[in-house]
Amino acid sequence: MPNRCQSSRPQIKGSLASCRRVFAMAVCAVVWGTLSLPAPTIAGEPAETFLARLRSAKYFDTALEYLDRIDQYPGVDGEFKKAVRLEKAQTYIDAARASRATDARSAYLQDATTELSEFLKQGTHPRHSEASLKLGTLQMFQATLAMTKDASDDQRKQARENYESAAATFDAIVDTHREKLQQMRGAKIDAKANPELINLRDQLRGEFLQSMSMAGEARLQAAKTFKDPGKQGKEQLQQALKLFTDLSEKYDDFPPGANALASRGMVEEELGNSAQALDSFLRMLETPDVPELRDSQFQAASGLVRLSLAEDPAKYQTAIDRVQPIVDSLRPDERRTPSALQLQVDLAKSYLAKSKDTQNLKPNDVKRAESEGRQLLNKVAKSEGDHIAETNRLLADLGIDTGKTEAVELPTAEDPDSLEDAYAKAIDLYQAAENIQTMLNQAVKDKNADQQKSLTTQLAEHRSLASQILRRGLSMVQMDSDIEVANNARQLAAFLQYQDGRYRDAIVVGTFLAKNSPGTEMGMKGAMIARSSLQNLLVDSPSNPFLISKVNELADFTLSVWPQHAETPIFQRLVIDLALLDQQWDNARTRINAMQPSPTRSLMQRKLGLFLYQESGKARADKDETKALEYQKQAIDELQSGLDAISGNLADEEAMKAALVLAKLYLRSDNAADASKIMNSPKYGPATVSQRLGVKDDTFESDLYSTQLSLLVQQMTASGSDTDKLVKEASDVMDKLRESVKGDDASQRLSAIYMRMATDIRQQLETADPAQKNKLIGAFRIFLERISATTQDDATLQWIGQTVMQLAEAAMGEGTKKATGQAAELLTTASDTFERLKKNSNDVPLTVDYQLARAQRLLGNYKQALDTIDPLLRKNPNMLNAQMEAAQSYEQWASTLPPKFAGSAFKAALNGGRPDPKTKKNVIWGWGKISQLTSSKEEFRDTFFEARYHVALCRYLWGKTINQKSVIEQSVSDITKVAALYPQLGGPVQRQKFDQLLRLIQKDLGQNPAGLPPLP
Repeated sequence: MPNRCQSSRPQIKGSLASCRRVFAMAVCAVVWGTLSLPAPTIAGEPAETFLARLRSAKYFDTALEYLDRIDQYPGVDGEFKKAVRLEKAQTYIDAARASRATDARSAYLQDATTELSEFLKQGTHPRHSEASLKLGTLQMFQATLAMTKDASDDQRKQARENYESAAATFDAIVDTHREKLQQMRGAKIDAKANPELINLRDQLRGEFLQSMSMAGEARLQAAKTFKDPGKQGKEQLQQALKLFTDLSEKYDDFPPGANALASRGMVEEELGNSAQALDSFLRMLETPDVPELRDSQFQAASGLVRLSLAEDPAKYQTAIDRVQPIVDSLRPDERRTPSALQLQVDLAKSYLAKSKDTQNLKPNDVKRAESEGRQLLNKVAKSEGDHIAETNRLLADLGIDTGKTEAVELPTAEDPDSLEDAYAKAIDLYQAAENIQTMLNQAVKDKNADQQKSLTTQLAEHRSLASQILRRGLSMVQMDSDIEVANNARQLAAFLQYQDGRYRDAIVVGTFLAKNSPGTEMGMKGAMIARSSLQNLLVDSPSNPFLISKVNELADFTLSVWPQHAETPIFQRLVIDLALLDQQWDNARTRINAMQPSPTRSLMQRKLGLFLYQESGKARADKDETKALEYQKQAIDELQSGLDAISGNLADEEAMKAALVLAKLYLRSDNAADASKIMNSPKYGPATVSQRLGVKDDTFESDLYSTQLSLLVQQMTASGSDTDKLVKEASDVMDKLRESVKGDDASQRLSAIYMRMATDIRQQLETADPAQKNKLIGAFRIFLERISATTQDDATLQWIGQTVMQLAEAAMGEGTKKATGQAAELLTTASDTFERLKKNSNDVPLTVDYQLARAQRLLGNYKQALDTIDPLLRKNPNMLNAQMEAAQSYEQWASTLPPKFAGSAFKAALNGGRPDPKTKKNVIWGWGKISQLTSSKEEFRDTFFEARYHVALCRYLWGKTINQKSVIEQSVSDITKVAALYPQLGGPVQRQKFDQLLRLIQKDLGQNPAGLPPLP
């Protein structure tokens, strides 16, 4: 028996009163369930979409392998990972449906049952109810497979047990949801302030009613496994009757309650209560004529026929009078549904019963009745289904050889008779095309090239023909045409265009449908097809102004016409994504603020905050601290608002990661208190939510622990802080950080993490005021010294050395070449740490020698610095930052030497030094070669200008040291020549350095210190 249970929908009294066709709903389900592309934005692993497409293509083995390896893919949503068993179960179910082998199908179903049972054992999960419903439905399906027409007693018993298991599963859902709904009943929920609670209540109510209906259905079918259901299955039937009665009397304002009248009538019919059954069937037929109830009305009409023909004498005319108008009203998309086909068979039986009443009817009436019955049977015999056996038997009784019935002919491209005729023919073609698509998918899987080619051609022909017929039908629309049929035809036309990749045509038709049916579900479906088509076009042309204008126009229209519709925020999200990609921050913010409170709005606020965070980092890299701070403030506001808007404790992995960024921003703003609140928030705090979600993402974990370390160190600067306690906490976090980084390259990755942390600390210090900077340096120093004394871990020691280096350079101040005081002490600590590292291991990274040489240079130990960096460059001469460090050491050393020795040092800084005994080439390149090798490479643009600046500076200092004017004059040429080739000189900051140096040189030469000529 077809499933009559409906999911949660609006009440019948109201929005359901608008007529909508089943096909239109099915088309939208196909579009948005399998074919629509996500908004063109950067995201993590699109697991759900990819998995759905694998299933759709019947790549079930690949889907299962993908689920087995889901932990290996970065960016997969945490909740999705927890639902892997549920997704496996669905994959097995889909495989069972696609399988033609009984044994294989049974095995798939058993695997699905196992996966569902194991998933439900995991405990609470947002999709727990979905899994329970799926398990119950699966048990029903297994029972149906066992209960064949010629089933043995053992098979009947097995089917009965499966039905009863399904009933128990649905009963459990009913009990759980009833309790939750009763708890919510007393609470006054503000729909505007808490839309999520309203949605949750509607979801719970829908699942409650659906489960209640399914529990009754399971018991009805369990009773039918007995040979005499009315007597042997009386207990099950009475239980089913109670459930269906409760549904139909208490919840008749909802589709499951109204539909229960048909089921109630069937149960009463099995119990032999004909009068009560007839009353239920008649009440069902009196319900509103809406798509959600049509199938049950067809079943009730069939019940009425059965009861009428069972009378003595048979009341065939009562059945005909009541059922013929229903059959006449069948819409094109309903004619081949199982219930409608069976109803036509039952109506045919009424006509045949009438044709046998020769005593009371005239011969012509008898003949006409038999003809009506035969025509109905011939018509439904062309469609496959459960009705076929009875149809063939009835035709055989009429002397018709069912083996010679006419084959179903597809409509041709001939002009349709009317709009309705065009729509009906297009539906036939569409359904045929879907069957071809299924065969094509299998041919692709089987790698049958010939079959693929043939089926691809057929598919294109069917869709093209359907589009042609629809266009001709729509050309027949008149003032008095059925608007609903016309709109359904337009929707199908738009969908066919979408399927065929004719996205621009689909946009036109979909938009027309939206604007000509404003405020209706049909209009929204047209808008959705247009939106999906725009998304597909934007994938290849994300900056196309025409497409973007169409997206904006469509989004504005849906917002004005469907402000409360569930799909409206998705239109807004697409517009906002495009604005973000185009860096239109104000436009994005305005649109977000115009949205109704919803999860989508809070998500977009967080997304805007993340974009602004990135902009802050870019501005800081460009040395524009004012702009960086402004973006930073805006990012904090958007992220905080987006996180606060999350209802309950429903934060997912995305929200948790956004919260981690917000904590970093608060730390950068010297706001450790708010950073701590964010980190430990029970709603979205990464330190707490990560434990609940069980996130297994190395990158996230290391980011989390490094941020926690920064927070703990900053907390040390607070007056009255317990330094010992904070250091112990920091040590524990450090251990977690080390444990989170695994694999063969763990050491290198951990070193990179530590380096990033050290850089973050340096940036934090650069923006701190002097008093705060001293506090931070002091706190960091205490922390690092404590950690250093308790660890032997090379990566940790390397981080400590690097971080102390950052502290020292921050303490030195800009322009200082040699450290003194606190900075010198820090550099000594860093140097000692690097020496300790080298002593502990013979396999330390090259960066350790580089950092050690840098520390030695900043301490003024230039020869030691060059001795340290020499073997490093012999191993890896192309290590550019080490080459620059060596040249800098020569340059600064030269400035401290007596004139007679300074010349050779300046020369080495310019032209290189430390020749290799074998090749005679200098191991240290010097500024000249560095600039030469980086001049033509865009990625080394900044390095090139830095090197050219030092070439001029070295030449000037060299000439000044040895008091040779010609050398100083050459330094002028070093600047003017590069300025002639590159007037911008690498940007405003670098150009200003060149200009200041040139003015200084010109002044020393007794010239007018005019500096560089102004830019054109």
